[in-house]
Amino acid sequence: MKRTSLMKRLLTLALLTLAIAGCDKAEQTAAVSGQCAKDTDCKGERICESGQCINPQPQPALLAKPASAPLAPSIAYEPLPVGDEGAGPFTVQGMELGTALNYQSRAGVMNVMEAVVADAESTGYVAIEKAYTFGPNRYVLVVSTGEGGNACPASTYVFSFDTASEHVDGKAEVDGCSEMVESMAEGNKLTIKKDGAATVVYNGQVK
Repeated sequence: MKRTSLMKRLLTLALLTLAIAGCDKAEQTAAVSGQCAKDTDCKGERICESGQCINPQPQPALLAKPASAPLAPSIAYEPLPVGDEGAGPFTVQGMELGTALNYQSRAGVMNVMEAVVADAESTGYVAIEKAYTFGPNRYVLVVSTGEGGNACPASTYVFSFDTASEHVDGKAEVDGCSEMVESMAEGNKLTIKKDGAATVVYNGQVK
């Protein structure tokens, strides 16, 4: 009876030894052939997948949110009707040697051409070519004058006027001598052109 029990133990031990040896041999064979059984069989950060050591797939990077597009201007140029007597709050008035472009300020009537041209009394004629509002307190006017005399049929200026502070806060002379003036308003952009380079005004202020 004791001999039979001993034989069983020996047989069990022999089978266990063979199983361990078989596993070690399988792992050694896998290592030699470049195959793997688990992640620890692979070097570095590589992992075991389908018996092969491979580099892990990188985690997909979070998609960067696209930069926000500039908001469309909430204020845009609005054209004003222009007549012989003026446009909006601006009126044309003849003087002895020139023409005034008047604005009724809180302190009284002011000739805004004094802030636009070098000599407001020698303007000859003053004609409002185009007039625009930009928001509640801003105006942009394009005016032509005869101050150029025979050298130029018309000198044309664009200026911006702030009714909150009641002053001309920007002006520019439009390039060219032609009497023909073109303008195009697109949202917050105003382009004025004669026969020379265009003048562009953004957001209701000439700079």
